[in-house]
Amino acid sequence: IHVRYGWQTNFVLLAVLAAVLLLAAWLGLPRVAKPAPAPGHWLRSMLSAYARLLREPRFLLYVAILAATTATFYAFLAGAPIVLKGYGIGPDGIGWFIMAVPVSYILGNFMTSRLIAQAGESRVMAWGQALTLGGLVVMLALGLFGVQTALAVALPLLLLGFGHGLLNPPALAGTVGVLPALAGSAAAVAGLMQQLTGATGGYLVGLVPHEGAVNLGWMMLAFALTGATAQFFLRRH
Repeated sequence: IHVRYGWQTNFVLLAVLAAVLLLAAWLGLPRVAKPAPAPGHWLRSMLSAYARLLREPRFLLYVAILAATTATFYAFLAGAPIVLKGYGIGPDGIGWFIMAVPVSYILGNFMTSRLIAQAGESRVMAWGQALTLGGLVVMLALGLFGVQTALAVALPLLLLGFGHGLLNPPALAGTVGVLPALAGSAAAVAGLMQQLTGATGGYLVGLVPHEGAVNLGWMMLAFALTGATAQFFLRRH
């Protein structure tokens, strides 16, 4: 009998077990209310989210800091090869000098979480601004005094890269943390502004001559001062 009806018995047992598990899940799992439908059209909801963000001064200041640092970096990327070429650096050597900024930026990113835990976000961002401005001032001063070497550009900008590494992570976190319910919209606005100002910085490089590092230094310093001004007002908020 077991040989003849064994598979039917197993099938019945599995069916009973499945029914018990289904009943236990039905009775034991918590009830989840259906989400309320979004009021109005999706485009209206999106525009209202952006309008709400634009009324938040802290969000705008965080975005201004991100935009200024991005414009400074893109101006460097666009102008540094022209300046270094004028100093006699060929295509095979330009990358070694440009690498100074990304490498120090990575180091600044690595140190940010540790420094913020000890000193706080506001102070770490202030250090980042100070290092950025300090590196640019040194580079500009060397150019004004006639120091026409590639190291006079690359070495001071180690400070800029490290400063940007301290600035960008807390600024990015700030943009999405001001209104957490609108984090997606905030990230979209911040990303758009970074791309626009980065493109602007790269474009403006082509409007001035670059026989030396002076014009590039002034341009980058102007962008960096814009970010420092935004952070000054952010501290007041």
